Amino acid sequence: MPPEVDLSIRLTPTYTLSSPVLIASGALGFADTIEGAVDLEGAGAFITPTLTLLSRQGNPMPRTVEVSAGLIHANGLPNPGLSAFVQEDLPRLLSLPCPLIVSIHGESREAWQVLAGRLSAIQGIVGLELNLTPTSLHSAGFRYEDVPNEAEALQYIAESLKSVRAVTSLPLIAKLPNIGAEIGAASRAAVEGGADVIAVSQAFPAVAIRLSGSQFRLPGVVGGLSGPAVKPLSLYQVWRVAQSVSVPIIGTGGVMCGEDALEFLMAGATAVGVGTANFIHPNASSQILLEIRAWMERSGVGEVAALAGLANRKG
Repeated sequence: MPPEVDLSIRLTPTYTLSSPVLIASGALGFADTIEGAVDLEGAGAFITPTLTLLSRQGNPMPRTVEVSAGLIHANGLPNPGLSAFVQEDLPRLLSLPCPLIVSIHGESREAWQVLAGRLSAIQGIVGLELNLTPTSLHSAGFRYEDVPNEAEALQYIAESLKSVRAVTSLPLIAKLPNIGAEIGAASRAAVEGGADVIAVSQAFPAVAIRLSGSQFRLPGVVGGLSGPAVKPLSLYQVWRVAQSVSVPIIGTGGVMCGEDALEFLMAGATAVGVGTANFIHPNASSQILLEIRAWMERSGVGEVAALAGLANRKG
């Protein structure tokens, strides 16, 4: 058994993170309420909630409901907008004891480029995560007629990446949608557009009904399911993307403990994003990292990077 394990991962050929456990987008907000309450020392990176060029109020309340084995969210991308974010939130986020990745969503080519161009000029931001779910699908009142067909979805993914890549050299993480295009094809389109890393999966479309009153529990009916219920689906997506592209993968969706994280790594992920678990326990990410370390020590594994795709290599 090695005396010490190496938990660092290479997110891009030129950028290394100290840990494979990342704070997923939105999991801890803009870090405005966590001071002194959350241990971020072991986090590989903190990913912000998705930022848009102009402020968004988000969807009507309630935006989150608890269901068996998960949460259904319909937030609608509430955020302060680029200017207020830079002035009010960014100084606090840059003081966190872990690298900062900013999640962005552009409602047009120009919006993508303004967001990426402005943020890439700020020292301390180590990467951008592109939330590639189309804008219409973030709003309340989800309609399947708004879902692009596969050709449209692939074009949107590739063109969004190309727009951003044209104005920044920062590492780009493509967070792919679950609908519109087959996930393997979507990952190839993202890489062709300039993505350095693929993140899967986003929350899965879901509904919940309140029996008393016979009403849907969310005002817009449909939200996105996250948590333990989606882990097998998310693992499939990581495995499928690993068969399709050779760039690093961030696996999210149901990572609640160290064993969950290890499954994602063995399916092909380089890192994992922890989201819903942080709603249950704010220090979930630190605990997950401790459990990964303990498993590696027991198993005689010296480097966490050696676990990426291990199950694929064993067949």
